[in-house]
Amino acid sequence: MFTAGVLTCAVGIAFITRAGLGTSPISSAPFVLSLITPLSMGVYTLSFNMLFLVCEALLRRRFTWRQALQIPATLIFSACIDASLSIIPTQYGGPYPLSLLYLAAGCVIMGLGVSLEVMADVIMLPGEALVRALSQRYGIEFGNVKICFDSSLTAVALVVALLAFHRLNGVREGTLVSAFAVGQLVKLFTRRLGRLKSVWLGESSTARA
Repeated sequence: MFTAGVLTCAVGIAFITRAGLGTSPISSAPFVLSLITPLSMGVYTLSFNMLFLVCEALLRRRFTWRQALQIPATLIFSACIDASLSIIPTQYGGPYPLSLLYLAAGCVIMGLGVSLEVMADVIMLPGEALVRALSQRYGIEFGNVKICFDSSLTAVALVVALLAFHRLNGVREGTLVSAFAVGQLVKLFTRRLGRLKSVWLGESSTARA
């Protein structure tokens, strides 16, 4: 379930990015950097997540096998982003209604992917894991830390875009829409897919036993 969630989330990010209206907040910095250099968005996504993993390990002052599982998960996630971007045609500069359709589809797909990751409840990708570590370390609500974390990454992307292009390439209205919509969709899918979790993970049979 977690692997399916990671793959689905990566496809959602690719659709949002290909809409040509920006990308998700956590992917904004990797996307803008990929526009400047020959390195792909997936490579930068991997690099950022490895930095998040190091920060998480420093906060927790230990590195467990569960944390180590984030490395192959991030490799799959990053590779799937690049693979999806290579398949999905871009709408940058295309008809605006079609871009909105891409954005909507990407938000729904990403929301589903994040919901599967949450329901699996095994590990988290380094970005979310770092947010959780910060939340636990400083006693701040997870949602509040997540907002600050995503806002910081978006601010970095804004600064890099302005320095490189003198305009907001890679950070647009789609970034704001996805920041709001994905969270709401995660809540919706998590409530609606409770039965799927029971069937997929065999919890119903365990309960009967």
